[in-house]
Amino acid sequence: MDLSVERYDSVIHLLYEAVAYPAAWANFFNALGDAVEASSVHMLAIDKQHGTLSYSDGFNLPTDGELGYIQKYGKIDPRMAAVQAKEVGQWLHCHEMFDDEFVSRDPFYQEFLIPIGKRYVSGCKLVDDARSSVVFSVLRAVGEKPLGKPEIEFLEKLTPHLARAVQMQIQNFVFSAKALVGHALVNKLRQPVMLLTTDGGVVLINESASRLLASTALIKLTDGKLSLPKQVEKQFYDECARLEGLARGERPSAAQELSSYQSLQITAPTLPGMVGETLYTFFSLLVPLQVSGAFGLRPLVLLLFYHPESAPPVDSNLLGAAFNLTPAEGRVSCLLGEGLSPKEIASRLGTQHETVRKQLQSIYRKTSTNRQSELMRLMLHLPLNAFD
Repeated sequence: MDLSVERYDSVIHLLYEAVAYPAAWANFFNALGDAVEASSVHMLAIDKQHGTLSYSDGFNLPTDGELGYIQKYGKIDPRMAAVQAKEVGQWLHCHEMFDDEFVSRDPFYQEFLIPIGKRYVSGCKLVDDARSSVVFSVLRAVGEKPLGKPEIEFLEKLTPHLARAVQMQIQNFVFSAKALVGHALVNKLRQPVMLLTTDGGVVLINESASRLLASTALIKLTDGKLSLPKQVEKQFYDECARLEGLARGERPSAAQELSSYQSLQITAPTLPGMVGETLYTFFSLLVPLQVSGAFGLRPLVLLLFYHPESAPPVDSNLLGAAFNLTPAEGRVSCLLGEGLSPKEIASRLGTQHETVRKQLQSIYRKTSTNRQSELMRLMLHLPLNAFD
C-alpha cells in the first residue's frame, strides 16, 4: 500500500490524462487499485433516459463477472440502492450496512459476488443528474479486510477530482444515437430499425419500426424492452450476451463475427395446414470505438426487420420521373415489385396480357434493363425505396 503525497499526485495526474485521452482510464484504475490495495476498481453508469447500464470499466474486473453483472445481477445489487440513496460524493461502505447474516442469505452475494471472489465494497456517486448516474467503487476480495481509515481518507480526498473528471467526459457515459449512427438518418429509413442494449433496453426506434409495432403482435415493447415470442426470445438474448462478451475480449478473430449479420425468423403459431404470419429479423453488434479491451460505452444491437405485409411499396412517382415512364408503365412496375406476374398484373388492371407484355418491353428499354430480375434489383435500390 502506498498512500503517500507522491502517489496521490501521480494518481491525480493519471486521472486528468484520462480526461484528455479516454483510453488512459485504464492507467488510472490500475494505479488507484495498487495505491489502496484494492482487489478491483469499478466505475459504472446508468443512462437514465433509456433506463439501462451504459458504462462499465475498471481494474481487475473478471470478464465473466462483469458480463454477469451487466446482464443479470446488477438488477438485484443491494449496494446500488444504498449508494443511490447517498448524496453525490458521499461514500458508502457495505460492511457498515450489510452484516454477515445479511450476506449469508442475500442472492446477490451468494450467487454472484462471493463466487467471483469479491466481498467488501466502498462506493459513491460521482454524478447524478437527469441524464445519468455514475457510481465509482473499490472492492476487496473474500478473505481480505474492508478498507481502513487511511485508504478511505485517500479516496475522499480524490473524490472531487474524480467527479469533475467524469463531468468533463459525461458524453462517454450515456448513449447517443446521434453519435452512433445519426438519429435523423435512421428515422428516414423505410426499413424498420431498432437499437437495443444486449439485454433488450430500447435506445432508438425509428418511425418505420413504430409502425411495425402497431401492425403486428409478434413483437412488442414491455417496460422499455423488446419482447419476442418465448420460443425465440431466449435464443436471441443469449446470442446478444455472447456477442457482448466477444466485444469485451481482445481476440482479433472475433472482429469478423462481430461485424456480420445474423438472422432470426419469428413466426406466429398456427393451426395445421395454415400459413402463419412471419417476421424476418437481422441483427448485428455496433461496437463503439471506446470498446478496446474494456466496455466503455456498451455495444448496441442493430436490429432490422422485414415484414412482408408491411413492406414499403416502390415509389411510382420516382420511377416515372427518373425513367420517363408513363403512368401505366409506373403502375405495372409497382405491381411487379409487389411480386405479381405479368398475367396477374393484367388481371389486376383489367387489361390484356399482351398489353402488359408490351409495357414491360418499354420499361426494360427506358430503364436499360433486359429482364424482370434486373428491373427488380433496380427498384430495390432506388433512393426513395430506402428513405421516406
